Amino acid sequence: MPRLVLRPACLACLALLAACGPSLPELANRTGAEGPAAPYPRLVPLGPLLGQADVLAPPAAGRVGEDLVARAADLRRRAAALRAMPL
Repeated sequence: MPRLVLRPACLACLALLAACGPSLPELANRTGAEGPAAPYPRLVPLGPLLGQADVLAPPAAGRVGEDLVARAADLRRRAAALRAMPL
């Protein structure tokens, strides 16, 4: 019996929490009168933008992998040297 009462009570509490939340801002007041009257943005050719995409590309995965392998080997070497040190 308590389980049958608990479910509607939880649902009612969730509905109350949602109703007490902040109201959504009105979007019509966010733009001025010049917004709808503004001209369309200037269109640019796609070719130069695609040419710049190579500059922003991440580094090659192979080079990064080699760097990580070298770093791991160096850390293993340092750990072995620390283990060999007398206390």
